[in-house]
Amino acid sequence: MKTAFANLKGGAGKTTSAVSIADELSTHGHILVLDLDPQGTLSAWVTERGEGARELLTGSFNPSEHVQSVRDGLDVIPANRSLERATEKRASQLTSRLEKLWSAISGYDHVLVDTPPQAGELVTAALLASDDFLCPVAPGRGAVDGLIHLMDYSRRIGGADLRAAFACNVDLRSKLHKQVPVDLVEKLGDKASEHFVRSTVQIQEAETASELPSDYCPGATAWKDYQALTADLYGLTTDVEGTSI
Repeated sequence: MKTAFANLKGGAGKTTSAVSIADELSTHGHILVLDLDPQGTLSAWVTERGEGARELLTGSFNPSEHVQSVRDGLDVIPANRSLERATEKRASQLTSRLEKLWSAISGYDHVLVDTPPQAGELVTAALLASDDFLCPVAPGRGAVDGLIHLMDYSRRIGGADLRAAFACNVDLRSKLHKQVPVDLVEKLGDKASEHFVRSTVQIQEAETASELPSDYCPGATAWKDYQALTADLYGLTTDVEGTSI
């Protein structure tokens, strides 16, 4: 299953969610994460920035050279600013390169794709080549606008369907924040997860320390929420109690 993490609104928590869900999934199987954001934030977090994604889309891709092992069960194809060169190609060409990768790799239970926060060739290719997409939604003004825009955009291009939307960075002290998970369920029905992720500084500290959440802050509320959310999204068994509406 190839799943893109996408939201056309910046600061929605895509990269944090991609890392955290990949972290949890890797305890249940073998996971490949493809960083398709030229900022390379995900890559810098879990390994280091690199030209793997650019080589995949525009050059001669060598899995043994460009697939980085983070730990047993978790591999990453990293990105850096050189990935911006890929936007010079048509989305159809990039989609073809992604589909060739899917055909060439084996042994992975799930492939997760982190995307940039704006419509363009990279997001288009990810939506066209993926089986579905996940959309994290952070509370704030127009919290669901990026999600609605993304769903419309993917529908127009004939891309992947929404697997699920979920709220993250939720501050339970704020009535506005607490309302976002409820709004998602009311608007999307079973396309919205009732599980949501509470706001905590420890996940941000894990990124700064370049460590996975499971290693850096195994007791953090947000990490427990991501564990419960992942179990909900992927039908896993867990005894971790996260937060749900």
